[in-house]
Amino acid sequence: MKRLVTCLALLTACTTTTRQAEPPAAAPAPQATAPTPPSSVFTFGGVEIFGSRKVPKEKLLELMVLPAPGTPVDTSKDEFIQQLMESKKRLTSTYSFAYSKASVVQWAPTQTLRVTVDLVDTGDEWRMAFSPEPQGNAPDPEGLMAAWKDWLKKLWKLRSEGVLPGETGPCRAPIGCYGRFDHPELAPLEQRFIEGVPRNVDALVRVMREDRDARRRETAVMLLGYMTSREEFVRAVLPSVRDSDQGVRNEALRLLGAAQKDQKRVIIPLESVLEALWFPSATDRNKAGWALVRIVETEGTVHRQQILNKAGEVLLEMAGAQQEIDHQPARKVLALLSGQDFGDDVAAWRRWVKPPH
Repeated sequence: MKRLVTCLALLTACTTTTRQAEPPAAAPAPQATAPTPPSSVFTFGGVEIFGSRKVPKEKLLELMVLPAPGTPVDTSKDEFIQQLMESKKRLTSTYSFAYSKASVVQWAPTQTLRVTVDLVDTGDEWRMAFSPEPQGNAPDPEGLMAAWKDWLKKLWKLRSEGVLPGETGPCRAPIGCYGRFDHPELAPLEQRFIEGVPRNVDALVRVMREDRDARRRETAVMLLGYMTSREEFVRAVLPSVRDSDQGVRNEALRLLGAAQKDQKRVIIPLESVLEALWFPSATDRNKAGWALVRIVETEGTVHRQQILNKAGEVLLEMAGAQQEIDHQPARKVLALLSGQDFGDDVAAWRRWVKPPH
């Protein structure tokens, strides 16, 4: 009997934006007020099932007993997560899957919350052909890993206090940013990464390839965004697309897409990106989807048939999803390849990808 992989993740897509009312022109300047912490109450937008090619979505959705769309959900309480865990248990006890994961995605600008359940059917384990988990213990070059951890603590503290209104902001990383440095408490910390990463690339690659701690491997990938050569970055990070850990894969794919953006030629391998679209997690296909967008923006429709043959099925499923993190990159790729935009008309996209004979 095959082991069922069951896990539950909470993914926060962005933080709450705090708006200050503009005072009347004639009034004296108001006293500074403390930032408003983000609200924990979200409007539930519904649940989606993604990835099973054997069981109809309708049958799977029947097992997910969650609040009706439009219901307020307080994420500071355990009730919603308990309902989700019980629903997922019903799903995995009714059907056999090689992988199952429920993710809660919060969109703070609209204060909405959605659930995605990602599945891999028994027999589709080829979708999880990842590298063995490393067992080493690589050293921290010049304390860069520890410095990054300290910066993250400050960043999340400022976000939780409502001081920083957005998920990302400006940074000076040549490849791509994570987080932001546009605050007096954060800005002085970035110079250490700008100077330290280029002279410690080999040591950071060793952490990324050998360390048994997945969070350290993930940190190494993010730090390598401060490399100065895009081509060298791609060569260094590409093996991590197959890392056994979802977070490491997410960062590797995200930064590979960032490395490809606005380039005159393709520098990331198309085949690796198409393979990653089939990986089991929402973060896998989302980041692979945007990396594919960057490739098609660069080279046009040169490899259109290869893309449709290899990933047409998963692109269609993504295009029909309610979650923006799924449908946005998929519809963008399909629009670039077809020269048309059918929006959320999945039937029209399907007719284009798989025209009737």
